[in-house]
Amino acid sequence: MAARARSWGQCIRGLGVSVVLVLVGCGQALPGEAGDEGEPVVTTREDAIRIPNSLTTQALVFNALTTNRTANELMGMNSLNELFFPPGHPYINTQLRDPNAQQLMSYLVSCALEEGQGLKWTNPLTNMQEVWYGSMGLCPAWLMTAPTQGCLERVSACLLARNNAFGRRVELSVRGEHPTDPTAYALEPVTSPSRYEPYCSTQVASFSACVASTPGVTRDCGWTVDAIGSCTPGSAVRLGAGGPAPDECTGPVLGSTSLGRLVLRVCEGTSGCDGSGARMLGQSEGSCSTTAPAVAFACPASGYFSVMKASYESSLAASGTVQVAAPANYRLSEAQTFAVREGAYYGTIFDPKSLGTEVYVEKDQVYIRDAVVQGSVYRKMFSCYDSGWTNGLALATYRVCALPGSGANCAARVAGACLDSAHPIFPNSMCATDDGPRVDGDGDYEKCRDPSGVQWKEPVTVFLHGACDVVSSNGKPDLCKRR
Repeated sequence: MAARARSWGQCIRGLGVSVVLVLVGCGQALPGEAGDEGEPVVTTREDAIRIPNSLTTQALVFNALTTNRTANELMGMNSLNELFFPPGHPYINTQLRDPNAQQLMSYLVSCALEEGQGLKWTNPLTNMQEVWYGSMGLCPAWLMTAPTQGCLERVSACLLARNNAFGRRVELSVRGEHPTDPTAYALEPVTSPSRYEPYCSTQVASFSACVASTPGVTRDCGWTVDAIGSCTPGSAVRLGAGGPAPDECTGPVLGSTSLGRLVLRVCEGTSGCDGSGARMLGQSEGSCSTTAPAVAFACPASGYFSVMKASYESSLAASGTVQVAAPANYRLSEAQTFAVREGAYYGTIFDPKSLGTEVYVEKDQVYIRDAVVQGSVYRKMFSCYDSGWTNGLALATYRVCALPGSGANCAARVAGACLDSAHPIFPNSMCATDDGPRVDGDGDYEKCRDPSGVQWKEPVTVFLHGACDVVSSNGKPDLCKRR
């Protein structure tokens, strides 16, 4: 953050500059995952638990809404519609001149509201009416009524789960227990590949619509996702949608095509890919002198692959079922795809008396009372780490601090191990339960305490696909080692 002026401990930044840390070549991902025309991509309700992580810690801890005592109090006591729906609350409108506040709200609405809900607001920098879209549905009533304490805790935990210092777009699985909605954290029985390049908010071009009718398997438009599979690195994998594998033409037919003519593409990892991309493992518009597709490839080092399918002619309809030959596994569930338990987040950011600094907009400038805060800006927000990490404390600190090397500008205080099986009692373990009863086997921590012993009722637990997904860009690979 470049300081344009500094006096009595304040840092001032211009409204035209948003404090955003991103990887080179990757844009900032925002909830709603806007499509080509700026409209949100529609997903099913079951997808709500699987969300992108790319809210920068800097934006979370330095924004003119939740890090502003007046705005923080207003948000904790009023409906979102009262404060933001045009013409909006005058004080809130002024604070929305901070781009970090706008970024924070897009994630907050995504956590709080559900699919089909949206919060209209007027962008004070452009005077244009815009919409933030819901996704997870952890507190849908907040749109029209004042939030409950449980609502504020769930949304706070969701925001913490979605933040990281490096602004990396990482898909993760968020799990917990909603007191009244047992489906709020339901796991996907089959997890679809991501439509985005790994760690970026750049959508894979092949998932965009074709401008004109385009044939063939090599085109990079008009594709859709099928499912994710796992395999032993280096082993032969064969799959198809009605054809035999090209290296075993006398072998069994794999899968089926039920309508039209299909083409298939296989990509390394859990994301889709373009035809010429480095992650493309194989593609087919027909196998063994037939028009039915099948692919044979060597299992990549990651042990995961994603399958895409499309009509041979982009303007025509086609459908079919992909089958993968044993011993590879296919149609992985959310629990199978996201199997690395990171830790839990709990507490509340909605306590104006517990802020370590204050951000506010005045006369077209954003003021930060203290630009460097040792420890957590939100004094009542906490995290704990899974005991399976080799260095859980360091990893958790890098996860929640905007200046992780110094332990400053953090969004939460790292309380300790969530649950140490050798020492399962507080204060050695911050949580009393490592698999809440609402969804058996989802591994969500419950009954989590802060260092003073206060128990918070709405923790969320985060699972990752890869152990290093969130922090691999920090140059410290030892942080993400598992025992």
